[in-house]
Amino acid sequence: MRLKVVCLMLLLAPVRAALAAGDPPAGVVMALSGSTMPALAPMSEIPSGVPIKLAPDAELTLLDYARCKTVRVSGGTVTMSRFDFLADGKILSQVDAPCPRVHQLSAGAAGSIAGGLVMRSIASAPKWPLNPELVIVGDGAAGLKTAVIFADGRLDSPLMQLDVSGRSARYPAGAAALPANERYVLRLTLAGRAEPVDISFIGSASTGPSLIVVLRDS
Repeated sequence: MRLKVVCLMLLLAPVRAALAAGDPPAGVVMALSGSTMPALAPMSEIPSGVPIKLAPDAELTLLDYARCKTVRVSGGTVTMSRFDFLADGKILSQVDAPCPRVHQLSAGAAGSIAGGLVMRSIASAPKWPLNPELVIVGDGAAGLKTAVIFADGRLDSPLMQLDVSGRSARYPAGAAALPANERYVLRLTLAGRAEPVDISFIGSASTGPSLIVVLRDS
């Protein structure tokens, strides 16, 4: 029986690897010291199923999309997918983090993805923690220019203009917290896009760490 199980796992391994290769990115680099092969940069997404080799003195902090965890690894090789997280280096820390909020920009793929679940209806709208910082990543996130939060249905009257720096959008210093359990619209303007990107969500209590918003072109 044990031999049959091992054989089955060996047969499934290439299938899982092939599926992972066609998957969207599996995580994002939150911080990096030292070098990796292939090369990664902070706020770049990590390809699914691709082994990332860290230099012996390198330290990588990543957000694992599937498990909603921030992991800090030193040395070795890291491979991520929606099936697995494999690391043969030293795992320095591993803590729960807000699940990334993934928004599809193409008209043919409306809806949001969070923690691996696709939600097609705004009636069951995604709940986003009202964390004071958003980090915008993904293949549709080039050139963040402005980020504004509106009350749902009141796009003529902004509730909060966020301070934008690079890929991050932060609540202004001293800004009052937005009430939880209300419906909001996050409006992003991006370089190279004529129209803003509007994302509807229901606010929930802040969880503290930066919230990762992933924009997908397709």
